Amino acid sequence: MQRQDRVPSRALWRIPPRATHHDEPRVLIADDDLEATRAICLALEDADFTVRAVHTGLDAVSLARKWRPGVVLLDLMMPLGDGWEAAEAIRAIDLSMLLIAHTSRTDMEDLTRAQQTGFNGYFVKPTELDGMIAVLRDYFSMREGEGDHASVRVR
Repeated sequence: MQRQDRVPSRALWRIPPRATHHDEPRVLIADDDLEATRAICLALEDADFTVRAVHTGLDAVSLARKWRPGVVLLDLMMPLGDGWEAAEAIRAIDLSMLLIAHTSRTDMEDLTRAQQTGFNGYFVKPTELDGMIAVLRDYFSMREGEGDHASVRVR
């Protein structure tokens, strides 16, 4: 039997119960690739999400603390605090935020580390935006306190 050495394009696990911080579906994007961030922001805004973007791990933690988004998309390789460090700090702030690693890293070790760090999902770039939007809509459409802790969805 052949071992899988690459991660799937999308994996979700431990979906947290949705907390109601705000009426609007807030998404924070943290990525140092300015063009990719702009494209994702535009797609999410067109899908009626309220979006803010930052470009360092430190800024992601600061804005997550102040703005309280429901979802945080974190690139794993950023300056001033990578996605791993930012995820740990954000998890300490709020367990109910949906944390998704959004990365070009495709090694299984990275997926495993994301699970251990507190991420709820892993999207490999380039991301199929319709699939990402569907996941975010599903999360924001859950009622307060509803979650899927045992689910693993891989595509």
